[in-house]
Amino acid sequence: MKKIIKTISILVFVFSNALFSQKNKQIYDIIVAKDGSGNFTKVQDAFDAVPDNSIKRIIIYVKAGIYKEKLKLISAKQNVTLLGESYENTILSYDDYAEIAGGTSKSFSTLIEANDFYAENITFENTIDSNLLQYKKGGQAVALMVNGDRTIFHNCKISGFQDTFYLKANKRTYIKDCIIDGTTDFIFGSGIALFENCFIQSKRDSYITASNQDVGKNKYGFVFKDCVIMPYAKEAATKVSLGRPWGAGANVVFIHCYEELHIIPEGWSVWSKDPEHKAYNNWKTTFYAEYDCYGPGYNSKNRISWSHQLNKTEALEYIKEKIFAAQSTTANNFEEDWNPMIENDQCCSILPSKKTKNANSILKKGFK
Repeated sequence: MKKIIKTISILVFVFSNALFSQKNKQIYDIIVAKDGSGNFTKVQDAFDAVPDNSIKRIIIYVKAGIYKEKLKLISAKQNVTLLGESYENTILSYDDYAEIAGGTSKSFSTLIEANDFYAENITFENTIDSNLLQYKKGGQAVALMVNGDRTIFHNCKISGFQDTFYLKANKRTYIKDCIIDGTTDFIFGSGIALFENCFIQSKRDSYITASNQDVGKNKYGFVFKDCVIMPYAKEAATKVSLGRPWGAGANVVFIHCYEELHIIPEGWSVWSKDPEHKAYNNWKTTFYAEYDCYGPGYNSKNRISWSHQLNKTEALEYIKEKIFAAQSTTANNFEEDWNPMIENDQCCSILPSKKTKNANSILKKGFK
């Protein structure tokens, strides 16, 4: 009798595994696994295997592991979905930096040039610490650079030091339920980006954003909604600016965000105090604003004079449909409007109560 039960158990196990394998083959087009159990052991090989100009969405599943590769998804590899097991254990990592790579835009760990890219449950990181002496000549070290249009990052972590997340092109990106950390200008570029329900963590005293848009060409730049703006755990960040204008049309708005005490009273900064610097006057044509923010780091009365506090009517303009509309910019010729949707989005609000002094306890919960 025991032999029969054992035989049945084995058959059930084998049958279950067969169904699971069959299911995986149906769901995923490509599986990447360091142990050799997938189609490839390297993520770049999976990227290269994607058919050029595919109309069908290609789904790549990456099993848990640290994949140390300098990755590039070229523009021809459109309609790619990259899924990990969890941002905590599926990590795409590299350690380039500007001085040895040949500039900031070449220092990326991962570059997404393709349109309609979707990433979920992935960490994108650059492990270079730009505060170390050997990197002082070129401490810029990009973890993730995006040049494609209509890109989505959900349940991801984007981690680095200086220049972590480079939204280089004037294209549209939706970032939802993510953790982004770094130091100087760690969210920067010319992109049109909406950050929703994200943790934004500063590792040192510096600047969070460096928008580089042209004057008068974009109604929207970087928009942060329902985000938590906080210091990185165990780091002594006490004087952090919400942003400084890399470009003369810099455009950054924070809406209903919780701001910890590390945010400087004036909120924002100029790019340079040197009258001879080419970016000296950028603040004059910059649009920096907040609406309905709260927390120990927020005090509208102390904000720098050339920043703005939106009213309710103005704030209602900051919705996905309008931010990503084709006509929201003249800097790029978008063919159509875009209203990004995330299937099975089960993440709850991360915003703390108005009495909360810091968000460490909320961060620990993460996006499980």
